[in-house]
Amino acid sequence: MPLYIRKGLLEIPPGSEKDWASEEQEEDYFLRDPEQAQDCLPQPYRMIDKVVELVIDQVLEIIKIQEKNREAERLKVKINIFQPTAEIQVSRRVNCVAAGASGTYLFAGLSEGLAVYSLSDQGWICGWEADNLEVCSLGVCQVQNQVYLISTVDDMGIARLFYFIDENLHFLKAFNEPEDISKRTVCKLCNLSDGGDYAGVLLEGNEECWLEVYKLPKDTWLKEMEHSPATTAGTPVMTEPKVTQPVLLMKIKPPKALAGSLFKTVQEAVQGNEDSSVFGTGQNHIISSHQWDQQEAIFLGMIEKYLSLDMPKTPEGGKSRRTMFNFLQPNKLLHSDTDAVHSAIPNAISVHWNGHHNHLMYLLAKPAKDKADIDLKPDIVWPCAAPIRFSAVSSCAAYLALCLDDETLTVWDIKYSGFPLAVVALPEGRSIGNIYFLGHKSSNRDYPSVPRVQILVLGADKSLYLVNAAGGKESSLVLLQESPGTPDEQISAVVPVSSLPNGVLLFYRSGIVELLDVVLNQKVCQFGLPLSYKLAFPWQPVYALDSENLCLFLKANEKVARGEMLATENGPCTLFSFTLDSVCLMESVTKAQQTAVLSHNLHWEQKCKSLFQTRLQTFPERRKQIAASWTLLRKQASDLTQRDILCR
Repeated sequence: MPLYIRKGLLEIPPGSEKDWASEEQEEDYFLRDPEQAQDCLPQPYRMIDKVVELVIDQVLEIIKIQEKNREAERLKVKINIFQPTAEIQVSRRVNCVAAGASGTYLFAGLSEGLAVYSLSDQGWICGWEADNLEVCSLGVCQVQNQVYLISTVDDMGIARLFYFIDENLHFLKAFNEPEDISKRTVCKLCNLSDGGDYAGVLLEGNEECWLEVYKLPKDTWLKEMEHSPATTAGTPVMTEPKVTQPVLLMKIKPPKALAGSLFKTVQEAVQGNEDSSVFGTGQNHIISSHQWDQQEAIFLGMIEKYLSLDMPKTPEGGKSRRTMFNFLQPNKLLHSDTDAVHSAIPNAISVHWNGHHNHLMYLLAKPAKDKADIDLKPDIVWPCAAPIRFSAVSSCAAYLALCLDDETLTVWDIKYSGFPLAVVALPEGRSIGNIYFLGHKSSNRDYPSVPRVQILVLGADKSLYLVNAAGGKESSLVLLQESPGTPDEQISAVVPVSSLPNGVLLFYRSGIVELLDVVLNQKVCQFGLPLSYKLAFPWQPVYALDSENLCLFLKANEKVARGEMLATENGPCTLFSFTLDSVCLMESVTKAQQTAVLSHNLHWEQKCKSLFQTRLQTFPERRKQIAASWTLLRKQASDLTQRDILCR
């Protein structure tokens, strides 16, 4: 084999003084990777490449100029700032507020009890006082005209229920007031169903967590309150009448951790599940404890190098950090008939526990033997691909959204079809912080021809997205606001306005409150306070929105020196009222609202005609798709025929 040897000494050539990192350098210096070397294009392709690159550079410059001009025009647009129309002076610290649906009353949770104010004259009506007791959260549900149920949770975690009728406040029940301090429980969440038929109380104590569901005899209370001395006296007072107590329907506990089976045969495991028509929680299995430990040891041995020993383990038990529950109206998932689907009374409650994959549903009207069952079994088990983080039900009770730990959002049409509308994933590196339904109640009373729902997604980095779920390729994810650079620009609260189809209120940590049109992604207006006031606790604002009457309430404190700031924030405050009817919304919002109302008021014959016209408009496109499908089928059939001939 011939061997070629270079003549002369082998020396390392000196480095070039030119910029080695420059891509335009044509010198083949000794550190260049030969695999990354590119051959020069011959003429005239080299000239064409330079012309294309020049055109691309010019287009990018034009785009930058247009974006700069568009941003400048956007900054020139003057945003209307609306001032409050009324104010309510409160002599104590306000922790939370809620507006009545009739637009007549305002309920406030104070540092020493509960108060009710009139919106007509901004005066105090009645209240419930308790020393050293702060109402931290407040829920209001309208039972009848001028009749309300009120649920409160104080700073000690005790949930209470009140009845407001004839401008009098009546204390009904404390759900978890302890008789023994060693057996004290803390209420993490207390919700009332629409209409006041049921109440759900999420409790935690002794490293356990459970959900109690109560049936509220609201009609019986209405009759009992008519003969109450406080109602006939004509003066607003606080009473504790002897009335019928709420009935505990069920006590729901989180599923037990999977462990070794107690069953000896498959038949015993199958018999342990009374109803085999639904998925189970995985408790009825025949895997022994020895097999369980053996499989876990094998699994940990395979991925031991990928595990971090410094990661804290999640404690077992019923932690309620991400546990949520929702009352559900009759729907397809609950096997409801056609007449029951249109009922507004809830017939089930859904719950998902912290760190669990399953979305569990329990029917509220159960046989007597199931009510006394300690280990209550769900009627429907809905398994998900990842642990459930958030859940939300639309105001029309027709759609359900589940947010999973893998940063995906699934939207379901639970009332009519029972099928999913969309599965949307956030961009890589983004995390979901909370979800909010947008919609108009009147447009969802009848089954729409094309189910469509909008959801706002607030990211953990305070970015804001809009999800349009309409099924198939029509679903989309739109970025409304990028994550802000400074803490003052971060969003602290998102409040959808159900009476405005595209309107949403945004609260910022800087104290700015604005109304945003999510379709056009434009600011409609801002809500300003008098010069001597500022928004109280803008990072956790105290507000209330009456969507039906379009009235917004904000808590504000007087501007004082830094030394007096703490004393002012813990003392008296002012509740300012803004009337959204005076806000001139954009044409798109008004047209969308008018279209929704008109579509609801149409006669069924006109609705059928409209659907038929829509179907005719899509006929040419569907005809093309059918023709393309037949052409593809003929080609595949011809290929199969030729293949058979060759094989023979």
